Amino acid sequence: MITEANAKPNGPDTREPQLITRAQQGDADAFGELYRMHHNVVAASISRVSKNPTLTEDLTADTFVKAWAKIRTFTWTGTSLAAWLITIAGNVVANYYKRASTRRLTLVAELEEAADAWAAPSQTTEETVLASLDAAGLRTALARIAPRHRYVLQRRYLEDRSVPEVATELGISTGATKTMAYRAIISLRRQYEAVAV
Repeated sequence: MITEANAKPNGPDTREPQLITRAQQGDADAFGELYRMHHNVVAASISRVSKNPTLTEDLTADTFVKAWAKIRTFTWTGTSLAAWLITIAGNVVANYYKRASTRRLTLVAELEEAADAWAAPSQTTEETVLASLDAAGLRTALARIAPRHRYVLQRRYLEDRSVPEVATELGISTGATKTMAYRAIISLRRQYEAVAV
């Protein structure tokens, strides 16, 4: 079945320059349309390196998160946005495998040690939020969130575990794990804001 998301146009999509302009002005719907237009190409590019479908989807999602964050830097030259996205995807894949080859899974004994990890330079939206929290407020906020949320945050961000790894530990799907991590960050932010007042 052909859907709008995977339909192949007969030629270049003439809406792309306008969608890029709108996305650069902060229009998330326009970026969503660009996502639908280019998702399959980016995923196919990543799947050449990663034969794991779950990892491919995670890296594809990371590619689009980075693209959304940098869309204002894109300059239209008459060629499709796909080339730019594939360049970003190549960097995302390289960074993933670089981190994976040097990753050491270390259990954090004390929250003071973990606070430095939270304040490390960040690249994702979630990490940016976590990096802006001060250590004392973070400890208090972490103590106030649900234990399951605390566990996801520790495994995902402090121990730098992948979504599939955390999903396996929890016995839930990767999608449910991503949702839980997102909700944990929201809960942490609310608790942190309550502590900061």
